[in-house]
Amino acid sequence: MSDDQNTNQDEECTTPPELPKTELRNLVFEQSEHEVRAIIDYIEWQCNKRREAELDEVGQTELEEELVQHAEKIKTERVIGTDYSVWDVHTNLSRWWVITNPTNLYSQTLMPSLDYTLSFHIGLMARVQARHEIAGGNELHEFLSTTHRKMYQAHLALDEADEIEDFQGIGLQCREVMTSFTREVVAAGLFDELKDAPKMGDFVAWSDHVIGVRAAGGAAEYVRGYLKAICQKGWQLANWLTHAKNATRADAELCISATEHLLQELITLALKAMARSPEKCGRCGSFKINVTWRPDEGEYVATCDVCGAEALQQPSQDSVATEES
Repeated sequence: MSDDQNTNQDEECTTPPELPKTELRNLVFEQSEHEVRAIIDYIEWQCNKRREAELDEVGQTELEEELVQHAEKIKTERVIGTDYSVWDVHTNLSRWWVITNPTNLYSQTLMPSLDYTLSFHIGLMARVQARHEIAGGNELHEFLSTTHRKMYQAHLALDEADEIEDFQGIGLQCREVMTSFTREVVAAGLFDELKDAPKMGDFVAWSDHVIGVRAAGGAAEYVRGYLKAICQKGWQLANWLTHAKNATRADAELCISATEHLLQELITLALKAMARSPEKCGRCGSFKINVTWRPDEGEYVATCDVCGAEALQQPSQDSVATEES
């Protein structure tokens, strides 16, 4: 082939134009629309907080509104039992990493390496969670806001505890966490059809009902037995600590640890019950089922992470958690 022919071919080759970012979402498969919407809402809220504040205060602003043009999940990595999903998000002004559980955003200009950013996020979230908040997303905070607050207060009290009376108080607070869980689960309408309801303060009886809803049948005998045992023993431990004349810091730490453990197990069961979540997906058979809360739509949703199949359950109209006066 002559040099003239090569030159002509080179001149005829053209690079196709860049696809509009707003059209990229139509070319991405196997992404949940609700997941994408949650990420878009989050980042637009975070990026425009200052702009919205100026509009509220003075009625005008020179800041340009930042809007998401494309959001794409890049990967999900499990680290010590926790799944972290990483999103690549393009806006009209910049580009961000958004990493979930809990969700945070990072500028790709300042942190261009995804692997470094993920490692930074995991370390940061470990420090945040060391502040003793119950793990969970919006579905937990919407469903069990009072229980969440009481558990956090128990941890704060332990940080300040020095004397026997302080450690005894931890037992009382753990007991209040458990009864708060009972009240909020009942208020959410999980047991509206229960005829012979236990007394509201009978945490052990109510926990048996929660366990029975999601761990029924002979195949779950050992699971059910274990969960009932930790609830009963956790309640007894909190009662004992409340009156223990020789209570120590180690006793208080054990009580909080036991309370958190049983509470996390019950929360998982209760959320699945609220969404009528199956153990596995009826479409693809996957066990990767997550429950989320959609406040705008007022519903709990069980979603398959693999195929995106969803199951919806409307909560009770009276699902407003109230505290006993």
